[in-house]
Amino acid sequence: MQLEALSVLSSDDITQIHEATLELLEECGVQIGSARMLELLAGRGVAVDSERGVARFPRACVEDALGLIPPRFDVFDREGQPAFVLGDGVPKIAAGHNAVFWVDSDTGETRPSRVADVELFARICEALPSIDMIGIPVMPQDVADPAASLIYGVKACIENSRKPIFFSTDQPAVNRTVIAMLAAAFKGDLAGQPYGISQLSPTSPLFWEGSVLEALIETVEADVPLAILPEPNAGVSAPYSLAGLLTVNNVECLSGLVMAQLVRPGAKVLYANSWTTTDMRTGYALVGSAETTACRIAGAQLARFYHVPSHTTAPNSDNHAHDEQNAWEKALSLFCAVGAGNDLIVNCGMFATGMTCSHEQLVMDEEMAAFARRIATGIAVDRASIAQDLIREIGPHGTGYLTAPHTLERLAGDEYLEPRVSVRGPRALWEAGGSKDSYRMAQDKVREYAREPAPPPLDARRSARLEEVLASFGTAPPR
Repeated sequence: MQLEALSVLSSDDITQIHEATLELLEECGVQIGSARMLELLAGRGVAVDSERGVARFPRACVEDALGLIPPRFDVFDREGQPAFVLGDGVPKIAAGHNAVFWVDSDTGETRPSRVADVELFARICEALPSIDMIGIPVMPQDVADPAASLIYGVKACIENSRKPIFFSTDQPAVNRTVIAMLAAAFKGDLAGQPYGISQLSPTSPLFWEGSVLEALIETVEADVPLAILPEPNAGVSAPYSLAGLLTVNNVECLSGLVMAQLVRPGAKVLYANSWTTTDMRTGYALVGSAETTACRIAGAQLARFYHVPSHTTAPNSDNHAHDEQNAWEKALSLFCAVGAGNDLIVNCGMFATGMTCSHEQLVMDEEMAAFARRIATGIAVDRASIAQDLIREIGPHGTGYLTAPHTLERLAGDEYLEPRVSVRGPRALWEAGGSKDSYRMAQDKVREYAREPAPPPLDARRSARLEEVLASFGTAPPR
């Protein structure tokens, strides 16, 4: 039986948050920084205060728009092959995204990130079975034009992996370029065959910047799925109470989901969240706290209530080192995100409140993801797995389980997870192998992946089209 979805909200809790959200959307509204969007909303029956730039969404408008959202959709890889389905009840794991710093595998020092780091990151993602999608892990710092940093990160991922791409930018020109890059590299048709998913965020509290709305319109019109990801900070840009934090996130997220449907009815969207709480002693925003993890569960519940695929961030840690705190914050945040049934979970390879990446962290996080998904899969119970006849045959104090056909038949099955960088076995064997901890084993794995051949490259025609898109942006290649 599969693990029952984790929950922290009752049905009454969800109803209260939903009703408060509808009242806030209708009576308070959200500020809209785009004249184009205000005009579009006014034409769709939304109450618009042009002087203040505020849009108030009637209850009926919100309910109608939510009813148009596809509850599930297919996602494809670079070669046009089906990769997975979002909304089918099986959480998908993505690596990345948008950090700044990198932990060097050779020196162990934290340094500015490079395009080469992203290239190897993508190659490792290609090889790791529990990574379903690649978020752009960093904004590479060796790009001559800082405005093109994300673009070269996307290029590195496209060229070094066939897996689908997850990206985020609030700059319309960059957003257009990335979508054009996906279209150039994709061996299919982006219209109806998603190869990439975009993420866009309002500015808390209750404000949508003009550049973000421009990107929202263009993304939806291009039929690229869009995750609406508010980032309210408890006590700073949202109430300090967790219910208040959930409500601000819900208002902002629903306003984005509704706008997407008003631009293009039936647009593929995700109910997303990236909660932060605040350490009021330091003013530091936290992503790995117990409270943010509880909210990840609540976010999945709210998304199910609206019948919309969900996205959250995990595994997350606020620590700057690979230590026990890093491990427990990451393990809890990822397991709860998976156990709650979030459809897309993004952030493998990152730590230090999402500011730093490493190849080793990616390898360890992927193993953590495999553990979390294995636990959530549960235990298969049927006549064959109960093995009542075998138990009777061997009887009390009997022997034979080790060589029984029942055991041998299952050795190649998927009931038991085979880890790659977990320490297992007697101490003597561990010491004979160099007494390596999981981090050092992950380092060895990274070196193995670096020596392996890259995945099949883009063909000449698609590669040329990709270069044409880059040239049209008018930026110099990395230094």
